[in-house]
Amino acid sequence: MIADLENGLRALITEIVRKEVHAALAEVKALDQYLPTRVAAEVADVAPGTIRRWIREGRLASHHAGRVVRVRRADLKALLQIGTRQDMNDLTPEQLARRDFG
Repeated sequence: MIADLENGLRALITEIVRKEVHAALAEVKALDQYLPTRVAAEVADVAPGTIRRWIREGRLASHHAGRVVRVRRADLKALLQIGTRQDMNDLTPEQLARRDFG
């Protein structure tokens, strides 16, 4: 009776651990994806031009596959977690103008 209970608990714990490890590995794989700017914009809920501007400003690292610009999902997630509004408050009017108008 006790042996059956122990075996049942081992099987349950093994299954739970297996699911948690699988979920953690899937998240790591997802963060390692390289997204085109259009998809990155959809993920961030911004316009593709905003992604390109963040790349120009150095806020977001870009990777090139030929002529296609890609962004790592992990880098985008880190930028979104930091928030861009705080950075804007630290910029002078001249820096804002240079950022917005080149």
